[in-house]
Amino acid sequence: MSLTDARTVEAGAEIEADLCIIGGGAAGIALVREFIGAPFRVALLESGGLRFARRPQRLYVGENVGLPNYATAHSRFRMFGGSTTRWSGQCRPLDDIDFEARDWVLFSGWPFDGTHLAPWYRRAQTVCNLGADGFEAAAWLDRAPALPLGGGDLETVVFQFGHPTDFGQSYRSEIEAAANVQVLLNANAVEIEPDADLRQARAVAVQTFAGGAFRVRARAVVLAGGGIENARLLLASNRVAPAGLGNEHDLVGRFFMDHPYLTTGYLAPADPAHARGLHVIETFKRAGSEQRAHVGFALAERILRQERLNGCVAYFIRRFHAETAPEYFSRGGKALAHLREFLTDKVPDRQIGRHLRNVAQGYREVGITLARRTGDLLRPRRCLALRTIVEATPRPDSRVTLSDQRDELGMPQVRVDWRLNPEDRRGLDRLRAVLHAVVRDRGLGTLVDDPSNDETGWPPSMVGGKHHMGTTRMHADPKEGVVDPDCRVHGLANLYVAGSSVFPTSGYANPTLTIVALALRLADHLKARLRSPG
Repeated sequence: MSLTDARTVEAGAEIEADLCIIGGGAAGIALVREFIGAPFRVALLESGGLRFARRPQRLYVGENVGLPNYATAHSRFRMFGGSTTRWSGQCRPLDDIDFEARDWVLFSGWPFDGTHLAPWYRRAQTVCNLGADGFEAAAWLDRAPALPLGGGDLETVVFQFGHPTDFGQSYRSEIEAAANVQVLLNANAVEIEPDADLRQARAVAVQTFAGGAFRVRARAVVLAGGGIENARLLLASNRVAPAGLGNEHDLVGRFFMDHPYLTTGYLAPADPAHARGLHVIETFKRAGSEQRAHVGFALAERILRQERLNGCVAYFIRRFHAETAPEYFSRGGKALAHLREFLTDKVPDRQIGRHLRNVAQGYREVGITLARRTGDLLRPRRCLALRTIVEATPRPDSRVTLSDQRDELGMPQVRVDWRLNPEDRRGLDRLRAVLHAVVRDRGLGTLVDDPSNDETGWPPSMVGGKHHMGTTRMHADPKEGVVDPDCRVHGLANLYVAGSSVFPTSGYANPTLTIVALALRLADHLKARLRSPG
């Protein structure tokens, strides 16, 4: 088989497969690769094509009604390779504590611990094109120095960067050559059709922009469309189940999480030598390939347990000075950045009017920012900006629901109500205090920080990391989660979910490595199930 344009499929056709995967991003591609050469027919449905196009991207348009965040159509990418086509490649596994049921974090706890996932994490490193050295700091610190911040209340942690990052480019040829795999491009899954008893998924309804409609029948179906789209498709599949599939207990779309990202200041180093090192992103040449890594600084697990805190990590990244100033993160400055993003991709954003008003009302801060950016370009001056990522803990009223608006194909658009627990500030505040003290006490310089908060109660620089998690959370009890420990939707024998929407908690690490590890784990489970006569 090969890559097929779904617009050429005959209207009303029914495609038969053993496995149907909806979504050609990190989860879908990692999953389909595991079936190459297996005795099963696999159909992968990708809404976009091989290149970015605005028309399919517009299907992501939705509404943000909670905390300020990136527009839904500017958070993920609808094309073969998904968001790995725009991904920096930053990877790190979750820490062991992230899998635990912590009594100070409501709704925490995975159905297995971190050691259970270790074999798939090792395999995921290869899929994500990471180095073999793993994530132990000692394996990297002999290559470049890092600021001596670790020890005591801080741990030194390592992030690796995949190279190359685009799964669509990296794995296209082997998927295209697979005789048992058919990738259907420009194929928009609009409904999961269950049987009359709501016991299993009977077929996937597909539409194209050319007006064609067909169905894919499969023994097993996997949703791999992302943390928002997985929930949207389940909720929109409501002809037989009025509340949507898997939503008997009103859990689909709840517990939406994103990582708060903050730029809280910059380091004025006491020694110019501190301007380089593994504490900022470095590239290492090894065996003819590039490896990129940097270290971050997190609160020691001992502190998290003693003080009952959520996780948090900080690291340094080179930025222009203008991009660390309070004016840059003012309401007008942030609106200017959103408008620049809109002009780049030209994808509709329902918040454009609000952004324009904020730019006009914040003309003073916008003018200062533009003047400083111009100065930085004329005389480049970069600093070590402090970037911080916070673990967002789960809360059921942070959720994705369907709106009354519909997209071009008639599917309901989404309303995203992102909320954070007030207690999540405690991890951030404690980490900032420890970093300030360590930098000062060790004579490393000064952390220049903006301590202000905006009307949300968070620093003005706070924005989501575009890491959509939790909306089809994993739990053994159907009253507590949408999918079981095998990522199967409770109550449906053959419907599964892949991706970060199954995460019960978020940790602070970028989710892609865990997404891939869970996809590989799911592939092993599905192979065993599909071989079973039942």
